[in-house]
Order: sequence, then C-alpha cells, then structure tokens
Amino acid sequence: MHNLGFSFKNIVDSAHDIVIVTKASPIDPPGPEIVYVNRAFTELTGYSAEEMIGKNPRVLQFKETDPATTSKIRAALLAQQPVRTSIRNISKTGRAYWLDLSIIPLRNDAGDLTHFAAIERDVTAEKEHVSKLARLSTTDYLTELLNKRAFDQVLREHFSMYQRKLANYSILYMDIDHFKMINDTYGHDQGDAVLQALAEKCAGLLRPYDIVSRIGGEEFGVLLPGVDELPAMAIAERLRHAISDIRIKGYQGGSRVTISIGVSAPRPADADCLDALKRADSALYAAKKGGRNRVCRAG
Repeated sequence: MHNLGFSFKNIVDSAHDIVIVTKASPIDPPGPEIVYVNRAFTELTGYSAEEMIGKNPRVLQFKETDPATTSKIRAALLAQQPVRTSIRNISKTGRAYWLDLSIIPLRNDAGDLTHFAAIERDVTAEKEHVSKLARLSTTDYLTELLNKRAFDQVLREHFSMYQRKLANYSILYMDIDHFKMINDTYGHDQGDAVLQALAEKCAGLLRPYDIVSRIGGEEFGVLLPGVDELPAMAIAERLRHAISDIRIKGYQGGSRVTISIGVSAPRPADADCLDALKRADSALYAAKKGGRNRVCRAG
C-alpha cells in the first residue's frame, strides 16, 4: 500500500463526501480533537481547516441536535466500535443541515486504537423531502390545517390521556352554513377563499396549542385541551361571532359567512375517541335544524 505511487490524501481531499479524522481520546469532554478535515467539510460547514484543527466535532452540534443520537455515538466510541446514524448539525452561518454519518475506528499496525474517522454525506435535501411528504400526508392542502386522518390520531391520543385521568378536553364540530350555495353562486374560488379565511380566524382566536382540522368539505373540527364543555361553549360562540365578519368578495353589499357548531366532551362511558365526536356531530345537526348560525351542546 505504501508503493502505489499516489497519495490517498489527495483522493480524500477531492472526495464529495465529508471526511473528519479525530484523535481517539478523550471521549468525555472536551472530547477528541480534530486532526484533519477535507475540502467537502469546509464547503458544507463554512469553517476552514485551520479553524477546526484542534477542536472537537461537538462544536457543530446545537440545542436541536438529538441527544439520543449523540448518546448512541458516544456509546460506540467508548466501545471502539463503528457506528452509523443521522445527525443534525449547524454550520458557521447558523444553517442547520442533516448528515448520514459513519464513524470507524482506526488502528495502528500493533492493533492499538489511535484515531476515529467520520465519513459524512449531506442528506438535507432528502430529509426535507421526507418531511414535506409527511406534512402532505397529514395536512389539508387548501387551509394548511390538519386533515381528518391526522385529527383522528390527535383524538385517539387525547382520549387515551383522558382515560388515564391525565387531561380533559372538548370538541367543536363546525360547518359553514349554505356552503353549496356560496360555491354555486359566487364560484369555487370564493368558496376556497371562505375556507381559508375561516382557518385564519381560528388561528387568530384560539390558543397556539388548540388543534384545528378540516375534516372534509366545509366541516371543521377543533380540539380544546383542558377545556370542559361549558367553557367550550363560550369559545364556540366567540368563534361564531368572529367568523360572521368574513365577507364574500365581489358581492355588492357583502354577504357574510355564518357557521353552526356542535360542542361535546368525552364521558366515562365512552368506548373510544369517536363517541364524543359523534355527539358533537349530532349537536351540529341540532344547530342546523334549529335555524343555523348557532351553537348547540351535545345532549
């Protein structure tokens, strides 16, 4: 290997993957020092080789770096074993990036551990693509609210906590009155604008941790953590009044939008999370039957 007539350093310097070599010890703080970084490292992180030689790779980590990942790496280093994982680091300019990281132990001719080599590939684009697909699978494309699938999962989680007596909650089931007429009279673009305006009203009026979903069509669900039915009725009334401020554009005099709302909460006899939702739906039906533009509580 010593007489091949070329330098492995030149190959590593020109590689597209990032290569970092550190001393083998100490593992605990301040940690093993960097003795080499290649050109791909400086291009990704913004740090020059001179800035990083003598430093520890942990300077690239920040508060959002997963502690479970760093613990996995530390355990492998202590065991002098190779490890592969994904990690989120931060560049010199503050830009977060994802790496596919492989660390291998390097030994001398006597078999003694002397260094660790980290081979890293920037997978930020892939991670962002996966994250985008995950958002699309749980988000309504028009309003950017949770879709029904995601809302059902939230309901299951909160009902499980309710059963363990950890937290109560209430549900609002909302429906835009005469929405078909809005679409038929003013066009689907105006109908879409009404749906988006309703989502914005909810975001402005509700707490940051209240959960709003477009269940389907002109129907919306709201989960209010820690709120009993009576306070939920008051919140529903505030929503109803706020949404009545929405006006359909392009209509002389301005046609206002109204909604009907059914309110319910889980009960000890409920078999699953859908029971409270069904009661809220029944209360919504009662609000519609009673003349619309009103709030009804489940019986």
